[in-house]
Amino acid sequence: MQLPPQGIDLSGLRDIHLPAVPSLWPLPNIFWIFLLTVIIVIASGVWGWRKKHQLTAKKYANREVESITKRFSGNTYQIAVELSLLMRRIALMKYPRGEVSTLTGRSWRQFLEKTTKKPVFKGEAGDIIETVMFIPPDQFKHKNITALITAAKEWIAENT
Repeated sequence: MQLPPQGIDLSGLRDIHLPAVPSLWPLPNIFWIFLLTVIIVIASGVWGWRKKHQLTAKKYANREVESITKRFSGNTYQIAVELSLLMRRIALMKYPRGEVSTLTGRSWRQFLEKTTKKPVFKGEAGDIIETVMFIPPDQFKHKNITALITAAKEWIAENT
């Protein structure tokens, strides 16, 4: 170490201080932009996946109609009963319970006619839906219930 030359007063000098290490806070703007972009991409991906795999009431009801027709294929009476029950469950979810729960026979048919835009329950489908819950299976005369299946799908499409 060298000694200071004689006659120079170095007592007022201070030691050399290195600058402080840069902190991580505040973060640079590019970091925030990158972080926000990653969050948006992840959130939109999760939302899109959920939306794609979401089982809506309409999808569920249509799957249930298909399941009923396959499960009871050949048993037209049971198909008619199950479709009537499915429509009643949907009606109980959408309309006030007191208004729907007491409906039977003619009043049930009129309710279904009133809650659809097309007159799908005016003909044979309406006759089936009006009587199916009150007759035994051996007295059920309708062998072709495609009109009821079509009417049920139409009503479900409008009411789900």
